[in-house]
Parts: sequence; structure tokens; C-alpha cells
Amino acid sequence: MFVRQYKKLPAFRTVAVEWLMLGFVLVLSGLLIAYFVWNERGLLMASNVERMRLQTLIIDENLSHQLEGVRSALDSVRDTLRAGGNCAVECRRTLLQSLKRAMPGVRALLVVDRKGDIVMSDDDLRDSRLDDHDYTSRVERMRDPDTMYLSQPYENTPGIFNIKLSLGLTGADGRNAGAVSAILNPEYFDAVMRSALYAPDMNSAITEDSGRRILFVPADPAAMRNTSAAPDPFFVRHQASRRAETVLDGATASGEQRLVVQRTMLLRGLGLDKTLVVSLGRNQALIASGWHSMAWTSGVAWLVFGITSSGALLLVQRRRQVLDDLAAAREDEQAAAAEKVELALNGANLGLWEWNMGADRTTVDGRAAAMLGYTLEELNAGALNWRDMVKPDDMQGIEAALAAHLADSSRSFEAEYRLRHRSGHWIWVQSRGRVVERDADGKPLRMLGTRMDISARKLAEAEIAHLAFYDGLTNLPNRRLLLDRLHHAIAKTARNNIHGAVLFVDLDNFKSLNDTMGHDMGDRLLEMVAFRLTEVTRETDTVARLGGDEFVILLEDLGADQQQAMGNAAAVAGKVLDSLSRCYTLDAHELRSTPSIGVVLFGAEHHTINDLLRQADMAMYEAKAAGRATFRFFDPHMQVALDASATLEADLRFALQRDELRLYYQPVVDGSGRVTGVEALLRWQHPQRGLIAPGEFIPQAEKSGLIVELGDWVLAAACRQLVGWSATADSAHLTMAVNVSARQFRQPAFVDQVLAVLERTGADPRLLKLELTESMLLTDMDDVIAKMTTLKAHGVGFALDDFGTGYSSLSYLKLLPIDQLKIDRSFVHDMLHTRHASSIVRAIITLAYSMDLAVVAEGVETREQWSALEAFGCNAFQGYLFGRAVPLDELAVLPDGGAYCTPCELLPAAMLDMSI
Repeated sequence: MFVRQYKKLPAFRTVAVEWLMLGFVLVLSGLLIAYFVWNERGLLMASNVERMRLQTLIIDENLSHQLEGVRSALDSVRDTLRAGGNCAVECRRTLLQSLKRAMPGVRALLVVDRKGDIVMSDDDLRDSRLDDHDYTSRVERMRDPDTMYLSQPYENTPGIFNIKLSLGLTGADGRNAGAVSAILNPEYFDAVMRSALYAPDMNSAITEDSGRRILFVPADPAAMRNTSAAPDPFFVRHQASRRAETVLDGATASGEQRLVVQRTMLLRGLGLDKTLVVSLGRNQALIASGWHSMAWTSGVAWLVFGITSSGALLLVQRRRQVLDDLAAAREDEQAAAAEKVELALNGANLGLWEWNMGADRTTVDGRAAAMLGYTLEELNAGALNWRDMVKPDDMQGIEAALAAHLADSSRSFEAEYRLRHRSGHWIWVQSRGRVVERDADGKPLRMLGTRMDISARKLAEAEIAHLAFYDGLTNLPNRRLLLDRLHHAIAKTARNNIHGAVLFVDLDNFKSLNDTMGHDMGDRLLEMVAFRLTEVTRETDTVARLGGDEFVILLEDLGADQQQAMGNAAAVAGKVLDSLSRCYTLDAHELRSTPSIGVVLFGAEHHTINDLLRQADMAMYEAKAAGRATFRFFDPHMQVALDASATLEADLRFALQRDELRLYYQPVVDGSGRVTGVEALLRWQHPQRGLIAPGEFIPQAEKSGLIVELGDWVLAAACRQLVGWSATADSAHLTMAVNVSARQFRQPAFVDQVLAVLERTGADPRLLKLELTESMLLTDMDDVIAKMTTLKAHGVGFALDDFGTGYSSLSYLKLLPIDQLKIDRSFVHDMLHTRHASSIVRAIITLAYSMDLAVVAEGVETREQWSALEAFGCNAFQGYLFGRAVPLDELAVLPDGGAYCTPCELLPAAMLDMSI
């Protein structure tokens, strides 16, 4: 009574405390959110500043490295031009060209006189557009030999600004005698600057000490032309700070708030006459958008949390009042609940046992006794020993579990075993226990534990074991049990000289039924199919479900005579066909599903399980091809196609040993029809089948891995032929193109093998050209470039075959050290018929020449195609118009020092495959 009155005391103190606690939590969480948002803002700004500083440092290092290279090149040119040098005009021009090619950032190298006129350039074009008046007027004042002079940006092509770096030339009297200059490639430096822009709102610039911008990314031609504009205010602030690196923020002339990081380039040892400043800028509003979003999200979450928690507290307080009113009723219910718990324990049928290990006597409670059909007095009287009640087969397991528990007291005793019931049958029990008392020496004295009847669980486990060998849907034997029975059936037929058969049954159009009627309806159909199959077969036969709608029937004891066995098997197949073709009634739906059946016999001859199932499957597909709803016996001729493939592979393995491979050569000509080289194409001179085109055996070689050995043979034979041609002036100039398969190229030792062949044969590597396909570029680009670069250094050339038909990125193309693109024959064939093909051919030719690559058009078959390709600028051709692939003795080489192809008529279609 006192407790109830206490509970009814005014609860305003509790309510006040709860609301104060809630308010404290809300304030604290709000402060934490504000702290985390502010900290996130600081981290975001700091990370952007640090990243921008790192990018400016990277730009500084890249540009400094490039300028060092330019300085070194200019020093080399100046040293060569000094009086007393033994380098003639052609030697100097070659030096300029070599230095230019070695520096991707240099557009041109020039030597000018004191008036600024070009005396010599890397291509000797004397292009006046490469000059500007500001530069020419300053040449005469370049008297300091250690100073490298930087010109102002000047525009010789609309929108493209060039910059010159120059070193003065001085005569014996110390006066200026001209200058050597490098015109920097703006696109190269633009790419370096763009690589630092990791966000679309960023810009980057290089500014000299006068405030004039030398380079600006994104490009702003109007700002570059406006030489009278005031210097950028951020640049002015940077210069005023006199620090090498500054981080500034503020508004631009347009009012945009930006964060700018600027770095003065050190340029140690360059002697540059100007100071350069690299700057990176970002829009502060976009930087702040990240933490703004977090602040809004956190604020909304905090508000939702406050509203939700306040509502929850109100609900709790109201519920508390209700619970207080029900407290008395709950106390009355607790007694009833205790009774229910006791009933639940009894329902769990969990018996207790105690084992006095010293006296070797066990006692149990009433539930444990009832579990075995005994009374409590009968089991606790000591007349029955618990060991006598255990099934002897399980005693070893009990002793092992007991020994493990006694050896490690942290582990409980647990064992499953069978006990004899009073009625005589065995029941499975699970017993768990633990030693609860030991003597002073640690010897166990007493154990307590529980015992539970698990007979139902063991029955379920037996059912699971059944499912391991039987299909869960149809209750038919599954694949595992079928293979076991088929193994025994094969052994039995071989031993008793009788025949058996395997029937492979597949339901026609079962997938359509599943898709239209649903999987439940499909499962019911499979159950009815299984029932009908067991109806039309003997009890000694095995009907199994492989999976899906595939069933296998194993027939045994079909007779010693093969014809009799075939008849019996056909009779069963007919019954199966008739039974499964009858109408199925499923939920008022009448369905029809016919089977396709493949039958294969097996007898005394050797068979394997896989062979029989594969042959039955092949026969089943023959039944489907015959119109379905029928059966077919396995025909040994079905194996012919597979055997032919195996025979081809076996013959191909001996082709190298028997010297059956041949090289054919298709000429490659220039615009005047002069043969400049050939492409080596592989043929197989089979002793029985005659000449075999590569399309028949190359796929099998790729599949079996023999393509690597064939590729090595082709490469060696081609190099030997190059050596043979080098002995005659008429053919010494011919190049040799050899196709390399992807599998051969990806061999780790490919480079060493090529170099070994060149060394062994003595062939000139400059005349060897390896043709690659675009598919090789799709994986491990770094490995491809490394191998090509190594071979390129030894003089081997590379061509990209069938260009335009693959999926390689043009960004990869500029990284590859290739010499030639080959236009695929499909584009050449269609270019006179479709505008798109013509545009593609023209684009490939333009792309090749812009990258200093040669280009060859394949598949040229008519004079019209030849003329169109010449009009596009193509100057190398290959195709039937100039000659098909022929043996060496049919390749024409004229005695006047050159080989020519006279355009021939289009060859018949029968020759096309032989010219691959």
C-alpha cells in the first residue's frame, strides 16, 4: 500500500528532471554539431590549400625541368656555332633537328642574326611567322652570354601564343652576333598546366615580374592580347609580400570570391632574365559548398532529433501514468506468469542429472526419468547403471567428450548418443554438463548437467542426408546418385556382357512456360513429369533429375544382343515420349509439353560416364534439330566434328617438324606502283589436304596455344628471307611486315625471342615491321609500351593493323612508339559507297600524318579506290589490285633496282580467302 501511495506522489520533479536532461542533450548535441561543421570547414579549406600548393609545386618542377632542358639545348647549339668548330651547315641543322625531337615542349629551334633574321632553323624553312617585332628589336641587346632571355607572348596564329627563350651570341669583340632561340610549344605547357586543375572552377596562370601573363588556363586570348591591362591584384599582393609562396583570398574585378595560391619559381642556374610566378585559383563559394551542405544536413537532423525526442518524452510520460495504473494488475499477473514459466520448462522436456563421480552414482529429475519411460524411483534407486543403457556404438564418443572436458575445465561436456527406452527402442539424447566440485588435488567429484530428447532432430538430419542424393522437388535421384549408379551399371554391363542405355530427356519450350505461367506452375509440371517417368519405367531403372528441365533415365539389363537392346531402349523412349506428350491439367489449365530424347547404348566396350552423358546430350540436340517431340540414338558421326578438330590440332603440332608451313608474300606499293615491301602471310601445305588457308587453322592454333610456336617460326623465316634479299640490290630495300598474335606478344620472353632471331639470322631490324592489332592495347598498356620501346630502340618498326575496327583510345595512340597505321580493308571497300566510310578513311590519313606516322591502305581492289586514296593523301597501298599473296618464286622483282606491281583486274572471289 505504501508503494502505491509513493508512486502516486506528484511527478513534477521527475518530469522537470527529464526535460532538463533533454534540453542538456539538445544543447550539447547542437554544440557538437557546430564544432564538427566548423572543423570540417577548416579541414576542407586546409586540404584545398595544401592540394593547390602541391599542384603549384608540381607545375614549378615540371616547367623548371623543361626550361633546364631548353637551356642545355641552347648551350649545345651555341657551342657548335662558335668559331673553330668542325660542324658544317648540314651537321648543325641535324643537331637542331635532333635537339627539337628530344624536347616535346619545343616547337622550333632557330639561329638568328643581330637583326633578328632567321639564319638557320631545325627544318630550314625560314618561316617569318615564327618571329615578332618585339623579339627582333631585343636581339642586339642580348650581350650577356649567361643570361637566357624570355620573350613576351606573341600571336602568330589566332588564339595561339608563342614564347621564345634565347641565348645571345657574342663575337670576338664582345658585341652581339645574334642569338639561338627555342620557340616553346604552347600546347605542351597548356597540358602541364591543365594537369594541375582538379576542379572545373579552377584556373592557372604563369605571370612574369612585370605583371604580364605568359600563359593562362583556361585560355583567354582577349586577356593575353590586352597588354595595357593592370596586373592581377592577387599577383600584386604576392609581389608585395616578398615571399616565395602565398595563399591569398579576396574578390576579383568581377566580384567573385577566389582562393589563390601563388609560387615564385626558383629557376636556379637558368640565368633567366625574368621572374616567373605560378598561380592556381578556385572559387571559394564552390569550396564552401561542401561544408554548407553538411551544416544544413546536420541542422535539419538536429531539429528532427529535437522534435522526435520531445514527442517521445511526452509519449513516455503519458505511458508512465498508464503503467502506474496497471501496476497493481501486473503484480497479480506475476504469480500466474511464474506458473506459466514452470509449465514452459516442463514443455521443453529438459531433464536434469547429477553424477557423483566418486561413488559412480547418478540421479535424475522427473523429466529425465520420463524421457526414458521410467519413474523417478526406478532410476534413482541405483539398480540401473547408466552405462548399460547407452548404445555400445556411442560409448566411445561419450568417453572422448568427457576426457576433453576433464582435460580443459573451460569447455563444457557435450555429447549426443542413444539410450535404450524402457520399451526397448533407442532414443537420441543430447547431454551437456560441467564439473561443479573437485577435491583438494583437483580430482573431479561431482558433475551437473541436462539431457534433452533430440530424436526429432536426428530424424530431420536423416532427411537432409536423403536430400543430398535426391532432388528436393521431384524426390528423384539427383546427379550425384545418378553418377554413382551409372558407374556401377557400366561395370556390370562390361562384366556380364549385356547392354544398357542412357536416355537424356529435355522438355521443349519449358522456359517459355516458366516465363508465362510462373515458376510455381513450372515446378508442378516438373513434379508431374517425374511421376509419369517413374510410371513408364521399371523399378530397377533409375530416373534422375539433373537440374532444370533435364532428366536422365538409366536402363539396365536390355539384353546381350545390340539390336535387341536398341529395340528395348526405343520402346522405353517411345513410352516416355507418349506419356510426356499427353496433356497436363494444372489449375484448370491444360498444358502440353513435349520432350526431346537422346539415347545412347553402352555395353562390353569401354565407356566413361562423361562420354555417355555427353553423347546422350548430343543425341538429344539432334532430336531438337529434327523438330522436337521425338527421340534420336547417338550416331558416332556426331563425334566426327569433334574428332576433326582434335585431328587438326594433332597435325598442326607436327607441321613444324615436317616443314609443312609456307610463307606467302603480298606486296606493298607506293603511289607509282613501286614495291616498297611485303607482308608475310602464313600458309600450311598439308600432305593430304593440300594448301590450307590460315582461316582454317589459326583459330585452332590460338585455342591450343600453338600460335606461339607458329609465330616464332614465321618471324624466323621472315628474317631469313630479309637476309636473302639483302644480297641483291634489286630487293635489299624491301621491308617485311609480320603479324604478331596477342598471345605471342604477351609472352614474357617475347622481346628476347625477337632479338635472338635477329641476332641469329643477321637480318636488318630496320627492315622488319611487326603488325599489332588494337585488341592487344586493351590490357596491360604499360607492358605493351615497354616491349615496343625496347624493340624500337633496336630498330624494329611497328604497324597498327586493321586500324579503326577496334576500341583503343586515341589517348593511348600517342603513347605507342608505332611507325605506321594500316587502314582496314572494310573502310577501303565501303568508302566509294558510303560517306561515313570515306570520312573515316580521310580522318585516319590526316591523323597519321599529324602524328608523323606512315599510313597504308589495305584491300585496294579497283583503280577507283586507288585514285580516291591518292586524292586523300595516302601514298602506300596493298591489295588485289597490285597483287595477291604469292610464294617467293612468284614475287616479281625487276632488274633495274626496283620491284613494281602493274595494277591487275579484281581477282575472283575464290582467291580472296587464300590471300588473307
